[in-house]
Amino acid sequence: MDKVFIKGLELYTLIGVYDFERNAKQRVLVDLEMCTDLTAAGISDNVNDTLNYAAVAERLAELANKASFKLLEALASQMIDAIMDEFPVSSVVLTMHKPDILKNVQSVGVVLHKQRSAAPKLN
Repeated sequence: MDKVFIKGLELYTLIGVYDFERNAKQRVLVDLEMCTDLTAAGISDNVNDTLNYAAVAERLAELANKASFKLLEALASQMIDAIMDEFPVSSVVLTMHKPDILKNVQSVGVVLHKQRSAAPKLN
């Protein structure tokens, strides 16, 4: 299966368990691998025949901006569900990093994977 990916999508959201985390939006980084059939786009060279990664990034930014979760797992789950519901993908791997929370680590995070039984058709 073909893949479209986004790496290092920087988003800001209200997330965290502790009171000091709930005072302001925090930075999270998202990596995505989305499986979809790119055959038609490869032949047509037409953006309407492919997965629009800019639209995916915009949708995730919108979700992050409005969200208020305690756990990365909850935000990542909402995002992966939105991608599966709104875009023509057969599976998604979403990695979410929270880079600014622990002084002695580069980042902490979660990896979620979701797939459907049959691949959706573009358009």
